[in-house]
Amino acid sequence: MHNDLVQAILSFLGRQSKVSVTTFVIIFVILLGIIDIQTGLEAQLHFLYVVPIALASWFVNRRAGIYIAILCDIVVLAAEVIGGRQYSSRWILHWNFLMRGGLFVFIALALSQLRSKFDTLSDLAGQDLLTGLPNGRAFYDLTSREIGKALGHQPLSLAFLDVDGFKWINHRLGYATGDQMLCMIAQSIKQNVPRPDLVGRVGGTAFAVLLPNVTSQDASAILEKIQKELKEGRRKHAQPVNFYISAITCAKAPHSIAELMHEAESRMTRMKGSSKDTIEIAQVDTLPALN
Repeated sequence: MHNDLVQAILSFLGRQSKVSVTTFVIIFVILLGIIDIQTGLEAQLHFLYVVPIALASWFVNRRAGIYIAILCDIVVLAAEVIGGRQYSSRWILHWNFLMRGGLFVFIALALSQLRSKFDTLSDLAGQDLLTGLPNGRAFYDLTSREIGKALGHQPLSLAFLDVDGFKWINHRLGYATGDQMLCMIAQSIKQNVPRPDLVGRVGGTAFAVLLPNVTSQDASAILEKIQKELKEGRRKHAQPVNFYISAITCAKAPHSIAELMHEAESRMTRMKGSSKDTIEIAQVDTLPALN
């Protein structure tokens, strides 16, 4: 239960803007300072100041973490002075201030560095290493967030593109040629869509593209342009492949990306028996709910 609560809080903070997190952290530090003054010398709350430092370093950036670390050190010093803590020498007060501040700043730097490494690993885990596109998991996450932004009020299209004939290319021309073909396909899609960041490689030869706020007519024009460029690439390299494009367009964004992807994949499965290039765009008002 405690783990679920912590995860819920961290997930909530991760969805907030940096300004909101910074404001929350500053208020947190001030409240800690007030509590520190009220408890006087009987309770040591220094370890609690690590929490706002960690939040700023992790959810905002390194600079914010350092500034919050310095703020925490100043607040602790003020609490000690206002609380009437006595030292045998004023230099001890200064020494504690410097040592505590150094420790707080070190924690901020360490956590911000850890967050940087974490982000790098997350990006690599969500990236298709050959094409540089988001992989299936990352594409699903991206499109889920995009649908959340649409709030069911804007039109939205999802297209799947698959290729038939790669087995022949890999066996006759080599896997390097097949890889070049995949990269060409990825580049052709990215160059002809409004949002290149919403293109993903979701399978071995399968690609997907989300077109937010794109009507059926606009989606048709975009996908036909992609198909034309792919045919040019096929002719240029004299490769015997067929391109299948299956698209679903909704007048209003669905509540779940899973429904949209399931419908597009089902239509793609039915299309792939064709021996020629095929493009199908279906406009639907409502999608069947998944069990």
